[in-house]
Amino acid sequence: MAEVERGHVREVELMPIKVERILFRVGEGSLAVTLPKAWVTYNHLKPGDTVEVIANDGVLVRVKEKPETASEAEG
Repeated sequence: MAEVERGHVREVELMPIKVERILFRVGEGSLAVTLPKAWVTYNHLKPGDTVEVIANDGVLVRVKEKPETASEAEG
């Protein structure tokens, strides 16, 4: 499992995480689940970032690459 040191995630080749989460209601018809803090930190995510949810036989959540802004492309 991933180890957390001083609030940061140790860099590892693969980050296997297995956790149980409880679904909670959001609004009238939706359910939500939280993401593990270690995974969020490892992927440098913050509120407002986008992740992709791929649902077929199972569910896969992966980080969606951010499009490069004009100022980043010039710099």
